[in-house]
Amino acid sequence: MGLFSINYNKPGPGVSKDAPVKKPFFRFWEVYFRKFFDLIKVNMLFAVPTAVVIALILLFSSFLSGVNPALSFLGLLPSVLLSPFVAGLTFVCRNYAREEHAFILSDFVDAVKNNWKQFLVNGLVCYVFFILMSIAINFYSSQVQTNSILYLPLAICFILSFLFVCAQFYVPVMIITFDLGLSKIYKNALIFAIIGLWRNLMLLVILGVFILAAVIFFLVLPPLAVLVFIVLGVFWVFGFFGFLINFAVYPMVVKYIIKPYEREQEEKNNPEGKPAEEEDEPDFQDSLY
Repeated sequence: MGLFSINYNKPGPGVSKDAPVKKPFFRFWEVYFRKFFDLIKVNMLFAVPTAVVIALILLFSSFLSGVNPALSFLGLLPSVLLSPFVAGLTFVCRNYAREEHAFILSDFVDAVKNNWKQFLVNGLVCYVFFILMSIAINFYSSQVQTNSILYLPLAICFILSFLFVCAQFYVPVMIITFDLGLSKIYKNALIFAIIGLWRNLMLLVILGVFILAAVIFFLVLPPLAVLVFIVLGVFWVFGFFGFLINFAVYPMVVKYIIKPYEREQEEKNNPEGKPAEEEDEPDFQDSLY
C-alpha cells in the first residue's frame, strides 16, 4: 500500500468522466501545481498564527530559563494554541487532495471556528504525550548501560511514539470530515497507523529527509538558512506538507470508512438486492457544516 496508492478515483471539476484515471504519483503533482498559488495563500494564512506561537514560545522559554531551568519543557506549551488553526489548513488541503474547490479564507476560518475544541484538546494530548515520551526515553537511554532489561521499556516508548506520530496523520482529517468523538477518532487513527504502515513510513521518510536537510543547511550556512527558513515557512512548507499528507491518507479514510458506510446505507435502502434507480452520489456530510 504505497504513499500514492489512491482508491479515491472521483475526478475533479472539469475532468471528463471518460478520461483515463492517471497514476496517483502524476495526479499528485498535477493537482499540486494546479493549486500551487492557492496553497501558497493558505500557507501564508497559517503562517500568521504560527509566527505568533513561535514568538510566545521564545518568550515563555526565555522567562522560564531565568526562573527555573527544570521548567523549560513548559516553554513549548504555547504550541498547543496553534492546534485549532490546523483545522483550517487541513480542511483546505483535504478539499484540494480530493480535487474539490475551497474558499481559502472563509473555509479556513469556518473550519477553525467549528472544530477548534477538538483540535485544541488534541494539541494538548500531543504536548503531554511527547513531554512524557521525551522524559521516559531520556531516562531509559541513560540507564540501559547499567541495566539491559530497560531496553524493553525503551523499545516500547519508541514504538508508542512511532504509532502516535503516524496516527496524527489521520486525526486532523477525520475531525474535519466526520462528526465523531475524539475517542473514536483516536481509535480509528491508531488502526490507520498500523494498516497504513508503508504509507506512513514513506511520509515519515519524506518529512525526515526535509528536516535533516534543514538541519544540515542550518549548520553549514546559519545566516542564509534563517532567511530561507522564514521564506519557506511563510510561502511553502505548511501548504506542501498539508497537501501531501492529506493526499496520502484521505484514500485510506475513503476505503475503510466512507465506502463501507455507503455500502451499508445502500444495503439498508435496498435489502432485497433489487437494482436501484440511478441516483446522485450521496454526500458524506462534513462535521464543519
